[in-house]
Amino acid sequence: MSSWPLLPDRSSSWAVLIAVGAYAELPAMPEAVRSAELLADHLGGPDGVFAPDRVLRVFDPQSTREVLDRIAWAAGRADGTLLVYYAGHGVTGGAGRLHFALPGTADAPDQVGRTALSADAAFAAMGRRAAHRVAVLDCCFAGRALDEPAAADLHLFTAVDRGRKALLNQELGLTRFAEELLRLFADGVPDAADHLTLDLLHHQLAITLAQLPSPLPRTYQAPIPLQRTIDASGSLALARNRAHGTARTEPGLRARAAFAYRQFAVRHHRQPWHQPQATRLLHTIATDAAASLGPAHPLTLQLRNAHARAVGATEGPAAALALLEPLAVEALAALPAGSPVLAVILASLAEHRA
Repeated sequence: MSSWPLLPDRSSSWAVLIAVGAYAELPAMPEAVRSAELLADHLGGPDGVFAPDRVLRVFDPQSTREVLDRIAWAAGRADGTLLVYYAGHGVTGGAGRLHFALPGTADAPDQVGRTALSADAAFAAMGRRAAHRVAVLDCCFAGRALDEPAAADLHLFTAVDRGRKALLNQELGLTRFAEELLRLFADGVPDAADHLTLDLLHHQLAITLAQLPSPLPRTYQAPIPLQRTIDASGSLALARNRAHGTARTEPGLRARAAFAYRQFAVRHHRQPWHQPQATRLLHTIATDAAASLGPAHPLTLQLRNAHARAVGATEGPAAALALLEPLAVEALAALPAGSPVLAVILASLAEHRA
């Protein structure tokens, strides 16, 4: 996570948000437009890093020329940061190259090159004037953007990897990527700097997007958001961190623990490090709780129990018991007989003894 966020110069930075929800042949995707609308509102709002009049909205464009002209117009004025976001159907042509679907895109691979916007053309339209150029792609197969020649020196942030489809939350009317990004903007990250950087956002989304919505089968492997940075581009900030400074408060400790629980729950064959990292996080959070709330506080004891259970899952029951046995003694002395936290700790102890 970056500790020194780079703030875009509001007077010389531009954002272009492109979204397509209405299609003649492809399935409608109103979630794309709604996601782009809310993200544009936030990027140009009080907590965002762009001036409101420098956030351009290109919704349901009718031609590739319309999109390229808007990107090039902003690129010709952006000296600081240029951000381009696309939400909609990502499609591939016969050669497997990534294209952004437009309302008239044909539902046939041999027609994609003629009726959709080439990702490489969109990246080329971003020019080279801006000091920092960022493309955020919220579409299927977005990871293929890393293979495009014009993206070689762009910061890329994609909702999914090369071969996966992006997910929607139809109940909320948002893409899953935008849903989690907007949640981060709204809630913040307690143990982070005063602004949310691209590196931090990717780290958070790599965990939260791995939590699949319930209708999907457990055997389904969640798509992985990808990021490729250029120089210090990962330190670029997109929004003020609303939770900054709350890391050791009770709400902040609970939020940090919730993230650690989510990370521990990630099961992905390409990312085996999540459980050990989450276990270390829980230890740090429990230590912070003891320092700020006191060693006998129910939340401190609860977090120590969570850490011990994580140790048991990664290192075995004996390692967990070495932590749970002294914890149970302390909890019996500190908590009333009817305490739910005490009951959970004693249950953990019995479980690992068994």
